[in-house]
Amino acid sequence: MLWRFGPLALLTCLTVGCSNPPTKEHDQAEAALSAARAADASTYAADELQGAQAALDKYDQAVQQRDYRQALSDAIDARDRGFEAARQASAQRAAARTQFQTAIADVDTMIKAAQTRLAGGSGPRLGAVATDRLRSATRAATTALQEARTRFDQQQYRDGLVRLQPIAEELRKASAPLDSGRRGRGGR
Repeated sequence: MLWRFGPLALLTCLTVGCSNPPTKEHDQAEAALSAARAADASTYAADELQGAQAALDKYDQAVQQRDYRQALSDAIDARDRGFEAARQASAQRAAARTQFQTAIADVDTMIKAAQTRLAGGSGPRLGAVATDRLRSATRAATTALQEARTRFDQQQYRDGLVRLQPIAEELRKASAPLDSGRRGRGGR
């Protein structure tokens, strides 16, 4: 007798199981998106975060159409993309932190070398134009370095790096004639 009702019971379970939206998977997807946002995926993994949100939006549409199988698929996709966005954001953020930390150290070293040079501590005396250019670049770099350290403390690595790079390049250019002059004399 049980064998007659077994297939009917299975069909009933499948029908009942698919008659409600997959809320557990939806909640998991929401949690994954929250984790991605907390990892700053909007900055470091924006495409993956947008894909996760789009999949969650598709879930909502599928639920409205009572297509719960599609909703389940979309919720799982959103969850997986959310976790991937969090993973990518963490990796990208760590890389940006390292790059920014290196750039801060490089600019600090260049400022110290420029200040030594301006104080007349090494090499031949600078001309007025070279001195003014180096002094101006050093002042700008010193201010930018302070701002960069603040951004570093605020964990704004990518933004801080983007702002510091042009200042570092300007300081390099202002120091370049001095460095090439030293190399030229060293080869004689």
